[in-house]
Amino acid sequence: MNEIRKKNRFLAACNGLIAVFKSEQNFKIHLFIFFVVVVSGFFFGISSVEWMVVLGCAFLVLICEIFNTAIEKLCDYVHPEFDSNIGRIKDISAGAVLTCTIMSIVIGILVFKPYLVNMFDDLA
Repeated sequence: MNEIRKKNRFLAACNGLIAVFKSEQNFKIHLFIFFVVVVSGFFFGISSVEWMVVLGCAFLVLICEIFNTAIEKLCDYVHPEFDSNIGRIKDISAGAVLTCTIMSIVIGILVFKPYLVNMFDDLA
């Protein structure tokens, strides 16, 4: 594959990320939380293994949100008028994002709770 085609594919992927960022409020919320988690990780000095778990969960939420957006856009394109089956497909896709988000919150609590408890113990 020549360099121009590789560059075009990379630019297309970047355009996709920009499109999701511009059009999806939930993606912006997830991205904001992602940055809060990263700052918290640096603040508390979490371990390498904790970084892997936290970043894995955070990126997985973003990836799920991107796929959810793609599925919703495709459904709207293929079937623009209301259809209960299309609605169910969109609900299932959103459910995947919710499931991933809940998992990430639970893991975030497990990782950051000891640091928070220790911080508040030191303050008392």
